[in-house]
Amino acid sequence: MLMKKESTFSFLFYDYETFGLNPIKDRIAQFACVRTNINFQIIEDPITLYCKLDSDYLPNPESILIHNISPKIINLNGKKEYKFANQINNIFSRSNTCILGYNNIEFDDEFSRYLFYRNFYDTYGWSWKNKNSRWDVLKLVRACYVLRPQGIHWPKINNIPIFNLEKIATINNIQPYYKSHDALSDVYTTIAVIKLIKNKQPLLYNFFFQNRKKNKIIKIINLFKIQIFIYISHIYKNANNNLSCITPLFWYSKNQNILVSFDLKNSVNDFISKIKNISLKNQKYILSYIKFINFSKSPLLVPINILRSEDIKRLKFKIEFYTKNFLVFKKHYLEIKNLIKYHLIDFYKSNYQTNIYNVDEQLYKNFFPNEDLIKFCLIHKKKVNQLNNLSFKDIRANILLFKYRARNFPFTLNSIEKDVWDMYLKHIFNKKVISNYINKINFLLQNHTNNNEQILILHNLLQYVKNQFFELIKV
Repeated sequence: MLMKKESTFSFLFYDYETFGLNPIKDRIAQFACVRTNINFQIIEDPITLYCKLDSDYLPNPESILIHNISPKIINLNGKKEYKFANQINNIFSRSNTCILGYNNIEFDDEFSRYLFYRNFYDTYGWSWKNKNSRWDVLKLVRACYVLRPQGIHWPKINNIPIFNLEKIATINNIQPYYKSHDALSDVYTTIAVIKLIKNKQPLLYNFFFQNRKKNKIIKIINLFKIQIFIYISHIYKNANNNLSCITPLFWYSKNQNILVSFDLKNSVNDFISKIKNISLKNQKYILSYIKFINFSKSPLLVPINILRSEDIKRLKFKIEFYTKNFLVFKKHYLEIKNLIKYHLIDFYKSNYQTNIYNVDEQLYKNFFPNEDLIKFCLIHKKKVNQLNNLSFKDIRANILLFKYRARNFPFTLNSIEKDVWDMYLKHIFNKKVISNYINKINFLLQNHTNNNEQILILHNLLQYVKNQFFELIKV
C-alpha cells in the first residue's frame, strides 16, 4: 500500500477582514492567505475569499467604513458560509503547516474557531494535528521591542511604542502592497515585517520560533522550583511595554493548557495583609492578583536574566521592585498557592442554558462527546435533504444543525421548522432593532458627506437592510 507523502514544512500567513470585532457574534467578510517556505519565499498563488452574509446577521456599519467591503461586494463574489468554512478548513489542515498572522491568536484564530464551530469542522485540530502549529507575528514584534530592538525603527506616541502593522511597516520603509485594511495587503505586509525581524535579530527569531509550541514552552517551567519569569503580553498595555514578571503556581485543573501564576507587579505584602481582612469568599479580589497563561497561545515567557542592563534602563523596568517582591513571595509561597488553588475550584463554572439564541456563543462551554464528533463528519458527506435525520447527544449540536440548515439550505426546512426560524428572525430583528440600525447608518451618512466611496457603501448597506427585512417587518 502506498504511503501518503507528508507535506514539507510551510508557513501559512492569513488575515481576515470582519464585520465587527467580536468573534462570538460577528462574521467574516474577507479571507486572504499566502503560503511560503521556511525562508518566507512564496510557494503558491495567494488566495482571497469572501463570505456571504447569513440571513440572521447584520454587519456593524462602522466596520464596513474601515475595510469598505459592502454587502453588494460579498454577496456577488462570496461563498455561503458552509463553503467558505470548508475551503479554509482544507487550507489550514495541510500537514506540517505553521499558521500565523498579525494578532491572529487573539483575533483571527478566534474567528476561525467560531466559523468551524458553526459549520461542524474540527475547532482546534487544524492548529496542532499532523505536525501543524500556530504562531503570531505581533507577539514576536512585542518580544523584539522588549528584548532586542536594535536594527528596527519603532513608531511611538509620547514615547509609548505603537505596534500597529501599518505604522511599523511605514517607519521601516516597507511599502504596503495594496491598501490598508485589505486582507491580502495585510498578509504581504506581515511577511515583510517577520522577514525584517529575522534579518535584524536572528537569534531572537529562532528562539521564539523553536518555542512556539506548548510542549517546547512547558520545558522552561519547573513547578518543583519557585521561579520568576519575564512575561510579555498585551494585557500589560503598551504604556508599560507589555511587560511584567510572574511566578508559576500550578496548572489549572479545568484546563491543563493554562498555567496559573502570581503577577509580581502586585505587592505580595499587600496581598498577604489584605487577604486577612476580607472574606475568603472574595474570589474577585484573589483573581486580580493572578494571571491565567494559556500555553496553547504561544505565550512569551523568558528567564528574567535575559534582560540586559541597557534593556532595563531603556524600558524603565523596576527590576529591584520585582526581585524584592519575589523574595517576599518565596517566603509565603505555599500559603499563597494553597489559598489561590482553593478559590479556583469552582471558577468558570457556568449554568448557562443552551437555546437557539445563544448556541452560537457556546463554543467554550465544553468539548463535544466523541460520538457527536464522528457524526459531524457525516454532515459534510450526506445529501442536504438527509441532514434532518441526524441527532446528537450534546444539545448544542442539534440546535447548531438546525441553524446550519436554515442559513445554508432553507429549502430543507419543513413547515414547523420554517415557522421556528421565522419567529427567531422576527425576535432578533424586531422593529426597534431595525429602526435603530437604520438610524445608525443615517447618522454615519451625515458624518461622511465628503467621502463619496463611503457614502456609496452606506447607501448600499441601507438598501440591503430594507430589501432583506421589508417583508419580515414593515420598516
